[in-house]
Amino acid sequence: MKKFCIITYGCKLNQADSEIMESLLSRRFKKAFAKEADFIIINTCGVVEKTERKILKTAKEFKKAGKKVILAGCLPFLNISGCDEAADALVGIKNIGSIVKVAESVLRDKKIKLVKDLDIDKSCFKKDCERDEKSTSAIVAIAEGCLGACTYCSARLTRKKLKSYNEENIIFEIKERLEKGFNEIQLTSQDLAIFGIDRAKRSQLPNLLKKIDKLPGNFKIKLGMMNPGHTKLIFKDLLKIIESKKFYKFLHIPLQSGSDAVLKEMKRGYRVEDFLDLARDFRKKFKNGVLATDIIVGHPKETEKDFEQTVKILKKVKPDIVHIFKFSARPNTDDHRLKDMPDRIKKERSRILTKIFKENNEIKNKKFIGKDEIVLVVEKNKDGFLARTNDGRAVALKSAPTARIGISITVKITASKWNYLVGKPYK
Repeated sequence: MKKFCIITYGCKLNQADSEIMESLLSRRFKKAFAKEADFIIINTCGVVEKTERKILKTAKEFKKAGKKVILAGCLPFLNISGCDEAADALVGIKNIGSIVKVAESVLRDKKIKLVKDLDIDKSCFKKDCERDEKSTSAIVAIAEGCLGACTYCSARLTRKKLKSYNEENIIFEIKERLEKGFNEIQLTSQDLAIFGIDRAKRSQLPNLLKKIDKLPGNFKIKLGMMNPGHTKLIFKDLLKIIESKKFYKFLHIPLQSGSDAVLKEMKRGYRVEDFLDLARDFRKKFKNGVLATDIIVGHPKETEKDFEQTVKILKKVKPDIVHIFKFSARPNTDDHRLKDMPDRIKKERSRILTKIFKENNEIKNKKFIGKDEIVLVVEKNKDGFLARTNDGRAVALKSAPTARIGISITVKITASKWNYLVGKPYK
């Protein structure tokens, strides 16, 4: 039996797509590590140019080592010639249902490019839902595509317009995951807040979350990213739903820039005030809730004054998680035509924000030392276990003989780092 390996870059949607491909391939081939595989699927990300270069270099190295290489994901849409040169086959985001056919062609030394924009609901694909001994967390995609027009974003060019998945299929997948022993469900899409708008003209996310909340069992739901412009329309309902013990008190809303002028240039569709209102109301409702955000530094239209406004917002709001990205011009986006900012400026601005974020969190996390927290143990690693509090805050359990994947235990917080707490379980 021929062997395959899947290597995944990028977002949780890519991870969900890789799970679909793995399930389909496992009925015909055997999963293996890269060095043992006859063919390798690299599920690519096209958000950052540096990552693109790394992916194409890796693909060429595998080919040089005698492996058959299939490139899937976003890159085949963005750089079809570069991908074609580096791989034996290309599979578009909407074409992963044909991965077995593509693999069979490659193994017959037949080169194939399947990069078509199809109207498919990926929730129709049945995934293998077996839980391993290392993690109790499952990713469940509820939609792909977006309603935005962001000038820098390549994902909207590859995943296209919003396609909300079938609600019954989503619920069925979550039930399957829970029955298989998963205790943490991470809901994902490009923008969770717009779920169902393509069908019902208004967000159906609150209705979906209420149905998930009614499912029996002891489990946690972690909500994925939601853009402020759409989130504010459902926020009252959302805050009420998150009150449930089944939901982490966790909110991921991207700021991207603290300057309204830059947000307008980016065509983000909201103002800084919208972000501040959501952050304020969330923190008012959930004192220790975890607020995550994204920031892009070095957009071509970002002036020093614009950056100073971002710094001001970061110092004021003090998000618990900050993903900082240096602007990367991507092919066929509106911003690709703009003159890029020197990389040294982007690096310096990124360094400044990272320093502020780390210092904020170091102070904030120290306040938890000495407190008791109920945590869900979600992952086993070489140093022990990763757990999460009811708010979704990461807790490292470095010496935990009583800890097991998927159980909730009480721990005392004994130390803290800038990005996580350290806990010790009671005997």
